[in-house]
Amino acid sequence: MLVMVTLLVYGMGSLAHASSSAETVVRLSPLGTIAEQSRGMIKAGIRDGLIATGQVEPLVAETIAGFGSSAFDTRRIRARLVNDLNTDLNDRQLQTVERWYESDLGQRLSLAETEAAMPPAWEAMATAAPGLRKQFDGTRRQQLFDRYDQAVGASQRAVETALAVQLHLAEALAALSEGDTAESVKEQVLANRPMIERQVGEQVYLAYLYMYQAFSDQELAEYVGFLESPEGRAFTGSASKSIHAAIIEPVSTVGNQLVRLLGPGGE
Repeated sequence: MLVMVTLLVYGMGSLAHASSSAETVVRLSPLGTIAEQSRGMIKAGIRDGLIATGQVEPLVAETIAGFGSSAFDTRRIRARLVNDLNTDLNDRQLQTVERWYESDLGQRLSLAETEAAMPPAWEAMATAAPGLRKQFDGTRRQQLFDRYDQAVGASQRAVETALAVQLHLAEALAALSEGDTAESVKEQVLANRPMIERQVGEQVYLAYLYMYQAFSDQELAEYVGFLESPEGRAFTGSASKSIHAAIIEPVSTVGNQLVRLLGPGGE
């Protein structure tokens, strides 16, 4: 009985520590800020996606995007991030990630990524892009990008999320069209995958150059090493899964708004 009680207490202590570690990781890493800023990102993504179809007026797209983003609860995504980290990472992995973000380099990188997630940085990033590309062309920084992108899976995950958003929006529009079917619309969206991959790859690369421009190649290589570790991959994989799900959920509600605004008798 004493052994069973000891194991139970130890198990409860481990779970409590894991939860504490997950909360700390979300707080120390950029995840907390990303959760807070995601509503604006989702609104912009829905609006731009609708306008890109050529079937929705900008004002209507803005209205629908507002409805979609209003369904996004920042507290819910933060809780999802913590819960998924607890589920996907064991106690040792969480402690390793926590120690990384408590380090001097980890804190400075987290700050850079957090600032890049804020709306003022988006325009600055676009403005700085040509100069950054020229500055780092052919350098070790450019060569490190492939390792960084493979470790984080940034381009691939961004492409899958972009396609999922476009499919949801296109299928909703197809329901309002007499000439299109859900299957034909899906084929049209998937046919654009190569173009989306090129665009997303370019955006991810430029964001990488912008975010880490103040860091040395040695510091960036150390960061990539962390991302390539089992703990780093588990962390980024769990976080990406949570964020993807959080984005798709409000987008899936947009179809109802499209029907209400654009369908027969719509407002």
